[in-house]
Amino acid sequence: MRRRRRRRPGTRAATSDAFELFLDALCNALGVIMFILLCLVVFAKVTKGTQTAVDPVKIEAEITALEARAAALELTLAGLLQALAAMPPSGDPALIKRWQELLASLEEMRTKKLAEVEGEKNARAKLAASAAALQEAEQRKRNLDAELARLDDARKRQNTVIQFVRVARFKPDARKAVLVLCGDARVSLAKVEKKDQSFSEPSGTGIPVSDAASAKLAVRQLMEGRVPTAWRVEIAVWPSGFTAYKLLERELIEQRYGINPLPLPSGESLQEGAGGVQ
Repeated sequence: MRRRRRRRPGTRAATSDAFELFLDALCNALGVIMFILLCLVVFAKVTKGTQTAVDPVKIEAEITALEARAAALELTLAGLLQALAAMPPSGDPALIKRWQELLASLEEMRTKKLAEVEGEKNARAKLAASAAALQEAEQRKRNLDAELARLDDARKRQNTVIQFVRVARFKPDARKAVLVLCGDARVSLAKVEKKDQSFSEPSGTGIPVSDAASAKLAVRQLMEGRVPTAWRVEIAVWPSGFTAYKLLERELIEQRYGINPLPLPSGESLQEGAGGVQ
């Protein structure tokens, strides 16, 4: 007769309890990992759906907290795997096979989680690059708006520069008239060859007038041989010659010439003088 080997009392119960504790710990670890993965997936979907409304600072804080928690769980999981590897089960071959399959599954989940963490880091980098590009585009838009506002203001001032009216008495004058053209920051005498002759805005012709000295020189050349008692001055003024006119006007008044300014919009021609002085 074969002798049956006697087993020490309490051995099977102790092995069963240890394995149950191992399964409990393993299930708890898997549950925590699945919870973290679920949070990452939900967070990724929310971030993708509300990409234009999220706050990058808040997202950074939440991601940092999740990374810290994941790192702590990673250390716990690594210690558990090391302890389990050092204490292989003994006894039933089916239990050994199941234990090895659980270890392989746990390692696969760990690898997948690391890949998802790497993907999350790449997504954060893309989000930061997109935020920087958006900020740069907004700054360029603000600069363009400021430049357009400046150009619009300059255009308005240019359009209103000819809107001057001298409030003074207008009286007929029998003195001979000298017609002066002011345009392109220059002044010149108009050559009157026929009655009702029209004169267009000059460009690049005449005497440059930019200060008091050049205005005095221009008056000397324009009015050479013409005394104030026998001659009066009619001045056609376009917007491009308004500054030159104001300098010329001051010099003509100081030399006691009678003058009559004739404001003209850009592109408009002068048909004839007014025949008087102000």
